[in-house]
Amino acid sequence: MLRNVTYLVTGCTGYVGNVLTKKLLSEQCDVIGFARSPAKAERVFGADKPRMIYGDISDPNAVDALFVGDKPFVVIHTVAKVSIGESSWEELQKITVQGTKNIVDACLFHNTRKFLHISSTESFPHDFVPNEELSNYVPNPSHMKKGYARSKCEADAIVLNAAKEKGLDASLIYLAGVLGPGDYSNSHMTQMIIDFIEGRLPASVKGGYNDFDIRDVAEVLPAVVEKSKKGESYLFAHEPDKINDILSVVAEMTGKKVPPTLPLWVAYLGLPFLFVANKIRKKRPLYTSAALDSIRANTNFPIGKAVREFGYAPRPLRQTVADHVKFLMENDMVKL
Repeated sequence: MLRNVTYLVTGCTGYVGNVLTKKLLSEQCDVIGFARSPAKAERVFGADKPRMIYGDISDPNAVDALFVGDKPFVVIHTVAKVSIGESSWEELQKITVQGTKNIVDACLFHNTRKFLHISSTESFPHDFVPNEELSNYVPNPSHMKKGYARSKCEADAIVLNAAKEKGLDASLIYLAGVLGPGDYSNSHMTQMIIDFIEGRLPASVKGGYNDFDIRDVAEVLPAVVEKSKKGESYLFAHEPDKINDILSVVAEMTGKKVPPTLPLWVAYLGLPFLFVANKIRKKRPLYTSAALDSIRANTNFPIGKAVREFGYAPRPLRQTVADHVKFLMENDMVKL
């Protein structure tokens, strides 16, 4: 782990952000966290909070205020508006794209030693087959439909340009489906698990993604900070899985029965009815066209580069799901 630096973590109360922040704190690092909500920071960290700056990532002045002190900075940028189609394009642009531009501009102005941009495999076109080095991938937002994937792709392009054209020591960290303890933000997968346990998941869908434990990234974070190279990309994943692989573990733990599994074509046909039902219930949808497109995409992601360079070692999915459910129970986020 780099010493005599100040670590800045944007989105430090988010799912990925809080797990990485806690790892830095456990390593006795000097950490400043950036978030919007003092109440959420209290819930996530309690008395063990890092130094906090509260503000909006889309506000350049708020971002600039994060750079406090005379030591060089290592910036870990996790902020993004995660969406499976329910968020507006304007909101995605404001938070994910403009927010990334703001933090990159601030890094170029201040004494920044390293910039880690946390991105998502959703940035990849759904038919894209990455090689192990990710050398065959260049972010191209013009090839993406408006939505979460395109906003992340635009943010990736901003970071890559700053590395290649402006000299920022930036690396791109691509994450597949994130699971494991620490989701205080109620991600879509967490919502699905809660709905299943509480009896509100009438059906599963045939398909899946590639889910891994965010703790395994935190475990190798010191190596990532020290060894990641300017302008290079790294991929963290596990192996392709099915939604029912996850639900079956939850079922074993809770005594629930896995619901019927719908073919994808049936799920697509039902989307308009789900949209209306969720709007009436004022609830975020679990299944959208974007979500179904994702589980049809290529999810066989090569992780050899992260294994070789950082010692990344993903744990079994069963253990990750079990610990995820225990976290939800221990934090009273689900009722049996």
